[in-house]
Amino acid sequence: MALSFLFMSVALALLGRHLSILIQNAFIPFLSLDMHDDISVYSIGEWVAQNFSQVIFILMILVVGSMGLGVLVGAMQTKFLVAPKAVRFDFGRINPVQGFKRLFSLRSIFELIKALLKVAVVGLVGYFTIKGKLKELLLYPMMSPVDSAAHMTNLIADVMIKSGIALLALAVFDYFYQRWEYERNLMMTKQEVKEEMKDIEGNPEVKRRQRQMMMEILRSRMMQEVPKATVVITNPDHVAVALKYEREEDEAPMVVAKGKNQIAEAIKKVAREYNIPIVRNPPLAWELYDNVEIGELIPPDLYRAVAEVLVYVYSLKEGVNG
Repeated sequence: MALSFLFMSVALALLGRHLSILIQNAFIPFLSLDMHDDISVYSIGEWVAQNFSQVIFILMILVVGSMGLGVLVGAMQTKFLVAPKAVRFDFGRINPVQGFKRLFSLRSIFELIKALLKVAVVGLVGYFTIKGKLKELLLYPMMSPVDSAAHMTNLIADVMIKSGIALLALAVFDYFYQRWEYERNLMMTKQEVKEEMKDIEGNPEVKRRQRQMMMEILRSRMMQEVPKATVVITNPDHVAVALKYEREEDEAPMVVAKGKNQIAEAIKKVAREYNIPIVRNPPLAWELYDNVEIGELIPPDLYRAVAEVLVYVYSLKEGVNG
């Protein structure tokens, strides 16, 4: 709106004198009409079309240019976004209850303040512009009609240009404010973010419960394998790793269970119940815990260390059997 108004103001300043001459030349024949002549509606219309055609053509160019500029600037602000839903008929818009709420909403009050500010700015600009040229207005009776009309046109254009610049300054401020408000309204609250994360990834409480259930199932299965172990290697207080190895069947020892703290204590408890040897070897226990997963064979670089433990275990079993 500000740019369209400013466009009209500049155009009026540039074409003001030419328009005043055209309007004067168009009115002279009208004022010299003999009222006793045969005058009809048709003749008056034909006369207007002949004498005011240039004036109407120039004014149409100004109006169309101003409207085109307004549409272009509006499209640039929205990045040429086309939203047909915005102009679709909606019964909610004519609901008096909703309209009453919008009328006394915080946004409506803010828009009213902006409108009053625009009126005040334009009024002050016009007042101070005209106030400085009051003496020139007193000279109009001594000027020719063309000069007085041209001077008046220039004065109006001056007021309009200064008012347009003031409105443009308000428009720039309003544009950035509304953009900031729009982006702020798009931002979600913490609760909305949580709800969206629940929709996308699932409820965290449910997922945590599912993980707990899965861990309990895996732990239960792991503890069922401990009685089949050949030896349990411990830290001794923090880590426990159960190895299974059958000399004639297995290629290498396999980790069938491992854990820290409470799980380690549970593994050692099961081992004691089933008389599985528990060997204290902190470096080997940590190495197996950190580098070998449950169900995997030990790596070749641990063969020697594990073999020494197994030899010790077998010697214990042979001693018991002997």
